[in-house]
Amino acid sequence: MPEQPIWTGSPSQLKNVIPFFFAGIAALAIMFVTFVIYDWTPGLAFIAIPALYILWRRLVVVAQRYELTSERLITTHGFFSRTTDILELYRVKDMRILQPFLLRLWGLEQIELMTGDISSPLLILDHIPSKLRLADKIRAQVEACRVAKGAREVEME
Repeated sequence: MPEQPIWTGSPSQLKNVIPFFFAGIAALAIMFVTFVIYDWTPGLAFIAIPALYILWRRLVVVAQRYELTSERLITTHGFFSRTTDILELYRVKDMRILQPFLLRLWGLEQIELMTGDISSPLLILDHIPSKLRLADKIRAQVEACRVAKGAREVEME
């Protein structure tokens, strides 16, 4: 049976709330120092620094993509240089869902996958909307892949 796409998405931009807040504070501080203390209008150009930081953080989150298929979980990140990590679902050993207080307020969660993959023993899917029930979808696909491939986890002591 050919591989079927199940879900494609990216982290929420709420991931950037705290960096955006502090960049806004920095921009206000630059404006205060420029106009109130020194009365030096060309200093306003320094506001470009927090503005570029905000733009960069936004682009980093936009460039991060997750794709769940019937056999693999593909994570891609990077804006100028892209890195793609492919995890065969039958290698997932365990899963943990984290919902710290602030993420719960916004209806988000972080999914941690403990895997048998050497390149990514811990894969974190962060700031995923909890209403998607993505962890349940991953679990169902992991079980289906294990049955289809006849894979079993063996623990050695």
